[in-house]
Amino acid sequence: MPVRSVRRRYLWINIESNISLSSASLNSIIENKILYLYGVKGAVEIGYRLIEYDPEESNAILRCFHNRLNEFRSALAHIYEIQGTPARVDVKLVSGTIKSLRKRF
Repeated sequence: MPVRSVRRRYLWINIESNISLSSASLNSIIENKILYLYGVKGAVEIGYRLIEYDPEESNAILRCFHNRLNEFRSALAHIYEIQGTPARVDVKLVSGTIKSLRKRF
């Protein structure tokens, strides 16, 4: 039986901000922060991807590689403003499977 060589972690985040975001703008904000902190090599090693975003509730599901979870969480913690207004990104839950995360999303 083949074994996956890539292990991933899925994060359920909540964005607290006074402005509404689209999925493209949220993706851009997170990607720019990762590139600012870790560069292109670090961004590739993190393997970030936006899986799902609910703009009404400001919740999102993100994916990263399991060995870079701490770096990814620190990049999310460094997001303190969005388009000049104060904002905060809270990681609510981390899971190894997207199925168990979607039950609570």
